[in-house]
Amino acid sequence: MPYQDSYYLPERISRVVRGHHNHYQNPGLILDKYVPRIVIDDTKQKGPWLRTLCTEYAIDKELVQAIYQRWQAFLTAQNATRFDATLEWRMVVGLGGESVLETDITLHHLYGIPFIPGSALKGLTRTFAAEQKAYHVASEKLEAGLKPSLEETTDHPDIQRIFGTQERAGTVIFFDALPANGKYAFAVDIMNPHYPDYYGSLQGGAIKAPANNQSPNPITFLTIQNAIFTFALAVRDPQHQEDLLIAQQLLQQAIEQYGVGGKTSAGYGYFKKEDSPELKKAQVNPSERIRAKLPQFQSGQELKGSVIPLTDELRSRMPSDIKTVLRYESFPTAEALIALNAEEVENWKPGETRICIFEREVVHEGLTIWFCKPRAKKDKKK
Repeated sequence: MPYQDSYYLPERISRVVRGHHNHYQNPGLILDKYVPRIVIDDTKQKGPWLRTLCTEYAIDKELVQAIYQRWQAFLTAQNATRFDATLEWRMVVGLGGESVLETDITLHHLYGIPFIPGSALKGLTRTFAAEQKAYHVASEKLEAGLKPSLEETTDHPDIQRIFGTQERAGTVIFFDALPANGKYAFAVDIMNPHYPDYYGSLQGGAIKAPANNQSPNPITFLTIQNAIFTFALAVRDPQHQEDLLIAQQLLQQAIEQYGVGGKTSAGYGYFKKEDSPELKKAQVNPSERIRAKLPQFQSGQELKGSVIPLTDELRSRMPSDIKTVLRYESFPTAEALIALNAEEVENWKPGETRICIFEREVVHEGLTIWFCKPRAKKDKKK
């Protein structure tokens, strides 16, 4: 095997590596420790070497299946819920990791099998949740309506509860995802920057234009394909089982719509899963399930809210005699609103903060409406 002739290692260790290269069963160890000298010195050799590695890597099927079964036993002991999802094409996690090969891939440091870190899945799911309309927070500029949360401190309270904050752990635990029954395949892929001089000049010096006379610089990298991954979650406390079901659906939607790992904009890392019978039966809709607990008001209590435009969509969900609506604190307008039907409130302008007197609560087509009347003006002191 020509790629095993020399390593950047002491000669004694190089002889050992050369004598056992046909018995490699941990590609992660090879990629991390035993890359041949010729591959490091000549980037054109990287692609052929990776293809040879994929061909000659003899997976120990019994070992990998034993790893998977041991992991399943661990999940059972943790009362974890799990689901399988099929990788639609290819996936590469950790593409930008540190490596002498310029590109990298995340493999288990002990077994060398591909996996998706639980921390990555948790971050992906939290980002997905924070960007969904059901979890948006109120914008300071009311005309902008709701917007995605960009900071942990502005996340929806239910997102903070499920995923945690710097001060406390979340209610749901995200485990690493592994290939089901240890079945997967490596594939060598390529990305081909057409303007290497231009990209290189961005690192410093005079900027060179991205012209077509620059030689493309193909970069090969490893990917995973032909795999079904098992995803698992658990709750820290049994009382948060509903959070678990919500997190499971969010994770499923995130891997289907956002993808996992690098190059998702090019189609990598997307999964597909059919809903399990349990999820179909539950018919959980996160936009309905994750709702802040609505307060209970007493007749005559003062409420403060911000005037928002009475759009056609809002009018379609409210009684026809409503003149003005107010947002109460950060509650989504799809869940709750303050409504007034007095003629005198028609001149209230969007963005103004107003105080009104609570009269009654009505739930109309899933929307909680707090009917109020304007607060009486105080007589001016003479």
